Amino acid sequence: MPRRSRSATRPTGPTAPSPTAPIDDNFLDTLKGEFARVQQTASAPKPGEDLSHRADVNRRLLQDFWEIHNQFDDIGAHLVTEPSQTLFASFAEFPDKWSFRENFDFGGVKTIELRDRTQGWVGFTLRFWFYNTTEGRPHFRGVFEWTDGESYHRYSGWMRMMSQAVLYDASEHSIDVRVVHNILRDVVVRWYQAHVDRAPEAFIAHLKEKYPKGASYTKESYRE
Repeated sequence: MPRRSRSATRPTGPTAPSPTAPIDDNFLDTLKGEFARVQQTASAPKPGEDLSHRADVNRRLLQDFWEIHNQFDDIGAHLVTEPSQTLFASFAEFPDKWSFRENFDFGGVKTIELRDRTQGWVGFTLRFWFYNTTEGRPHFRGVFEWTDGESYHRYSGWMRMMSQAVLYDASEHSIDVRVVHNILRDVVVRWYQAHVDRAPEAFIAHLKEKYPKGASYTKESYRE
């Protein structure tokens, strides 16, 4: 008996659309809209939540960090702020004559950083942020983070080992700016001195000796 042709056994029916055929259901547009809605919901204050205190703390820290940035810049050390000064400040004469932008949402800022981008200092970061404890209580923490060397991993490549010293941690509603300033005075002066001496080792030793150990983790070397 002659064999059937393969084509004769193929099921008949509508042809599947090409995977690249245009589908007009606005998927990407609606997805982006949903992402934006989630972000707005997450960052929006909860009903009855007063962010004026957080705004005051952030204004103070942003001013402190920008002035610290300028002092380091005078000795050729390159620091960057997050959020960027282009967002929260208006400059009459860069970088010294400036004022806060009145339309900037200071209460919405959750993290403030001063990152060292000087050659050989990548990874050194002063960071303060607001967070909720496991019990849901709002807290405020400050750390200094630095690079403790690099190592090569077979599957992930070169990884940077990061260490932290916990500078400050308190309930959001009991933040003492004077205490924060005393800590900043100690840490920033030694950071500055380390740049002048071009020797971060003594600075790191001081952080390890004086402040509690924070998180340790690794991240890709190319990431900042």
